[in-house]
Amino acid sequence: MILTNGSHDCMSDVHDMLTRTDLNLLVAFDLLAEEVSVTRAARRAGVSQSAMSHTLRRLRDVFDDALLVRVGGGMVLTPRAEALAPRVRGGLMALGRAVANPEAFEPATTERAFRLASPDLFDLLAMPHLMRRLNAEAPGARLEVVDFARRAIATELASGDVDVAVQPRAQTPGSAHLDAAEGALVGRNFRGDIMRCFVRTGHPVLNVAWTVDAFIAYPHVLVSPTGRGAGPVDAALSAIDRSRRIGLRVPSFATAIAVTASSDLVLTAPEAVEGVAKSDRLASLTPPLPVRGHAVSVVWHPRFSDDPAHRWFRELVIATAKAVGLGR
Repeated sequence: MILTNGSHDCMSDVHDMLTRTDLNLLVAFDLLAEEVSVTRAARRAGVSQSAMSHTLRRLRDVFDDALLVRVGGGMVLTPRAEALAPRVRGGLMALGRAVANPEAFEPATTERAFRLASPDLFDLLAMPHLMRRLNAEAPGARLEVVDFARRAIATELASGDVDVAVQPRAQTPGSAHLDAAEGALVGRNFRGDIMRCFVRTGHPVLNVAWTVDAFIAYPHVLVSPTGRGAGPVDAALSAIDRSRRIGLRVPSFATAIAVTASSDLVLTAPEAVEGVAKSDRLASLTPPLPVRGHAVSVVWHPRFSDDPAHRWFRELVIATAKAVGLGR
C-alpha cells in the first residue's frame, strides 16, 4: 500500500502521541474497564491496590476524564470510558497478534496461493511431481507458475509477488539468469546435471561413428528462452575451433523434444530429459566432446526465510528438484 501525504501526516501524529503515552496505562485501563473495580483490577495485574489507584490517576490525567466514578457502593464507567473501552481492547488485541509468535503453518488446511517462477525445463520435468506433492500435502493450496525468462524476478522476489524462483545456472550471455547478489537473494545451489545428445530413432547418425564431425554434420535445435545467445555446446565447439549450424531455435524444451523426435535435428539437453523423452522415439548419446552441465538453484529473498508457509513451499520445490534429477 502506498501512503498519501495525508496518511503519512496522520501516522506521524499517531507516532507522536504514542511516544508520549505509557502503553502499560492502556493495559491497566482495559482491566479497570472490565472489572469496574480498582481492587479486582489490581489483583489481576498482580500489583497493589495503591499502585492501581495511582495508575488510575495517571489515566485520568491522560484522558482528562474521571473514567471511573463511585456510585453508591461501587464504581461505574463514565461515558468517555465506555466509548474508549472497546476501542482500547481492539487495539491491544491487534498489538498482541502483531508481536506474538507466528501461527504454525498447517499445509493440510491452508488455502494460500504460492507463486513460482521457473524455466521451461523445470516445468516439463518437475511440475507433475510437484503438483502430486502439493495436492497430497496441501489440497486447498493453489500454485501459480510464472515465466522465468521475461520477468524482473529479483524485484518480484523482494516484493513477495513471487515466492520462489528456480534459477538456471551456468548460463551463457543472453540467456535468462539471476545474479544471486541482485536483490540480496539467498538460495540452494544444486550440482549440475550432465548433458546428453538426443536424436530420433532411425536417425542416420546412429549408423556411423559418433565423432565431432558426425555431431556437427546435422543441424541442431537450440533451446533459448530469450531467443538470443549461444548455448554451452557452442562454447565447447568454439574451444576446439569448430561450430555447428542451428537449424531451429525454440523457447522451450517441450517443443525441442517434439521436433527432434520427428526430424534429423540434434538436441543437446540435460540427462534428466530422458525421463520424459519416449525411448521408442528418441535415442540418447554421450556428447562427443565435453559440454558444460546444466544446473539450477532455488532462490528466494531473505526477508521471507523465517516465514513458515514460505519455508514449507521452498522445501517442497527443493525436494521436487531432487526427485526428478535436477538437484543433487
